Amino acid sequence: MSPAAADLDLFSACFAKNSSPRDRAVLEWQYVANPSGKLLVDFALAPEPNRVAAIYATLPVRLRVGGEVTLGVQSVDTITDVDFRGQGLFLELAESVYARATREGARLVYGFPNGSSAHGFFQRLQWQRLDPVPFLIRPLRTSYVLERLGFERYSRLVPDVRLHSIAQRGSRRVEEIRRFDDRATRLWDAFSTNIGVAVERDARYLNWRLIDKPHEAYVSEGVCERDELVAFVSHVVKAKHGGRIGYVMEALCRPGRELVLRGLLDRALANMTREGADVALAWCMPHARPFRAFVSTGFVPFPVRFRPIELHFGARAFSNNSRVAKRAEWYVSYLDSDTT
Repeated sequence: MSPAAADLDLFSACFAKNSSPRDRAVLEWQYVANPSGKLLVDFALAPEPNRVAAIYATLPVRLRVGGEVTLGVQSVDTITDVDFRGQGLFLELAESVYARATREGARLVYGFPNGSSAHGFFQRLQWQRLDPVPFLIRPLRTSYVLERLGFERYSRLVPDVRLHSIAQRGSRRVEEIRRFDDRATRLWDAFSTNIGVAVERDARYLNWRLIDKPHEAYVSEGVCERDELVAFVSHVVKAKHGGRIGYVMEALCRPGRELVLRGLLDRALANMTREGADVALAWCMPHARPFRAFVSTGFVPFPVRFRPIELHFGARAFSNNSRVAKRAEWYVSYLDSDTT
């Protein structure tokens, strides 16, 4: 795939024909304007003109691996046209993209395959399982929670009340972040000191992911001290899964400033409640620095059996690197989700 408009049209047409339409502006943002400056997507072309039989698409990302910033790829969009399934195109395209990525200097591929595709990644593409996806949940309304737990009949008997107070703790001055700058990069540098593997969340990446994405309205708020950003939280509320879902996209702080982060999370929950969110979701590993702040504001691990979708987490190193296969080395958040 090239960044030309004609190839974007082929990409879009293949997904649309197979009942999975993609927004054109989002495609350009994701594959042409991403901060890596690279495009690593392969097509299998059908015999007839202007038709794609299959696509394997990765998102090139700058990764911090053991303190070194290098290239990696996230597996994001894969599809085989209904008329060409059963011919091994998924595997052929995946290995083709991985070979090109390796030649470009990529160290690994990672991603979050759904239940229908996970077998192909883990059994046929030699991915290492890093499950589970670290979902956390914070209920905000009683009725939604009871219904999702299978207690619909009780939800009609229990008042539908808020489970989070709109009142906010703390007196620190909170600023809305309309554009990330070098202060965010320095915050990430301090935060990521002991992280083994993570997408490089510097200002360039944060602006692309949270400010420039089409059709999104992420809210990012931070606390500065002596003109240094010490913590920030980004969130959004969307109509999904039969309700209004609040997503904590990211929550970062400098070492020792977890209390500030807790206050920002509390504020984000209050904002979600004002927007009518039924529940708040986040991704955070128990070993990650923000985990205690999440727990202290009422988040708990989301049991797999109650999750609205089946997602898995895995990776494959292109060279020997023991960090890649160890879950405890990774830092992920909802910023790593390509659907939110």
